[in-house]
Amino acid sequence: MSNELRHHSVQQFLDQLASATPTPGGGSVAALTGALAAGLITMVCDLTIGRPRYADFDVQARTIRAMAEDTRTRLTDLIQGDIDAYQAVAAAYKLAKDDASRPAAIVAATVIATDTPLAIAELAATLLPLCTPLATHGNRTAVGDVVAAAHLAVAAVHAALINVTANLPTLSDHPRHHEFVARQTAAQTDLTTHCARAVAAATARM
Repeated sequence: MSNELRHHSVQQFLDQLASATPTPGGGSVAALTGALAAGLITMVCDLTIGRPRYADFDVQARTIRAMAEDTRTRLTDLIQGDIDAYQAVAAAYKLAKDDASRPAAIVAATVIATDTPLAIAELAATLLPLCTPLATHGNRTAVGDVVAAAHLAVAAVHAALINVTANLPTLSDHPRHHEFVARQTAAQTDLTTHCARAVAAATARM
């Protein structure tokens, strides 16, 4: 069996998370949280698709499902991706301080360790716009799960981006610094609005 955490049991993941090892950490948990949000969206779609009562929403539900599943797959990959990025940074810092390649190695690894949580945040953010139509038109008995998905997606974005904030000072002179800041800002745009809309739509049908 692969040693990737995605292939471990929930208990094994939680035990390793609670251990003294630095990985998995917040980035992997953010990716998992986003994947859980996507899974809930897929579940509600599956409880909606093919049911006569929701026939007018069937095509859109199938589209939402496909988007959620693509996002879930990519976020699941990033659970391990964040671990790999952290380990590369740790390895760079372990290089001898008199090693001429050490500063460049640290920066290169930090770039990847910034790109990775940004990708997690960006993917999780794409789930929010899916929640309101699903809460409005999806299976009425499962709208609470849509709300849970929306809140989890928001949490995933914020949990991922704190790692970006931590890494940006190391990259203050890097050519991609402004790109990273712009992406960080964009990933957070309208999160609260999208979440509030989904909650309102779901609550109105409870």
